[in-house]
Amino acid sequence: MNKRKSHNRNIFTRITLIVVACLFVLLIVTMIATLGLTSLIAQHWKVEEDNVFLFGIIILGFSIVFGVALSFAYSAIIVKASRPYLDALQKVAEGDFSVRIEDSAVFANFNIAKNFNYMTSQLQSVETLRENFVSDFSHEFKTPISSISGFAKLLKNPKLSPEQRNEYLDVIIDESKRLVELSESVLMLNRLDSTDEVEKEKYSLDEQLRQCVLMFEQQCESKRIELNVELESVQICSNYKLLSQVVVNLMSNAVKFTEEGGRIDVKCKSVGLNALISVSDTGCGMDEETKSNVFNKFYQGDKSHTTAGNGLGLSIVKKIVDLLGGQIYVDSKVGVGSTFTVLLLKGV
Repeated sequence: MNKRKSHNRNIFTRITLIVVACLFVLLIVTMIATLGLTSLIAQHWKVEEDNVFLFGIIILGFSIVFGVALSFAYSAIIVKASRPYLDALQKVAEGDFSVRIEDSAVFANFNIAKNFNYMTSQLQSVETLRENFVSDFSHEFKTPISSISGFAKLLKNPKLSPEQRNEYLDVIIDESKRLVELSESVLMLNRLDSTDEVEKEKYSLDEQLRQCVLMFEQQCESKRIELNVELESVQICSNYKLLSQVVVNLMSNAVKFTEEGGRIDVKCKSVGLNALISVSDTGCGMDEETKSNVFNKFYQGDKSHTTAGNGLGLSIVKKIVDLLGGQIYVDSKVGVGSTFTVLLLKGV
């Protein structure tokens, strides 16, 4: 802390020296200009040489006194005006991103406060996301690990029946798969975050969607879900693998949250220069809070975490759509269902 305070004093000292140096240069220029002006006045009014020298000395002395006084006054004003900014920067350096400042009259035209406040608000958001990510990530990993550990201990009981033993083994297998899926999702998010551009190719979007929907045909039949598919012929230039991940994640959510006897609609059509993909379901739907957070990492509308999932699927979807230069929207009502719409440039 003492080092930081010393560093602050050094900054103030440097600012003062810079201001004084600038004003000293201004003072020298003023003196030279004063002497030149005095010489011109003397020549114009034909003042005697001795009087010209005396007049010049008086003007020069006044300029020096005035310049020095102005230098100290201006440097004091600059240092005083700079202090709130430097104090705020010090707080940011110590990890306090809630600090906000207002521009002083001296720096009013430089938008320093506006840019500083935007910076701290962004840093505060990132810090909040980081803290939430660590907390949620720990929770999501801890739950299956605790489950695996608990059932593994139960398996040590020699009196277990074969049915109980198989039941406990199934739980361990399922929880292990959950850990693998969570790890793969986190790794995918990390790869997407470090990727700026993706390779694209031309292909049939409707055929791609048809292949993705077929993957869920058996699950829909087991839940007696009516699967309605309306696919127009659309050619698109995109990344086949990443866009398939988007459709698969949306379909997986639709199947998961749609009750038995419900309906899922998958549509694809051309809208001007764009290709539109929509996945609708008649599931439980979402309230306004869930809708506004549904694309956040680890967010789950089911606060009890009883629904299978890790809250990363839609985060991956949003990241991929952004990476492909598209947009995604969600429309949902509680008890009615949800519709996810993806809009992408066809690029062909």
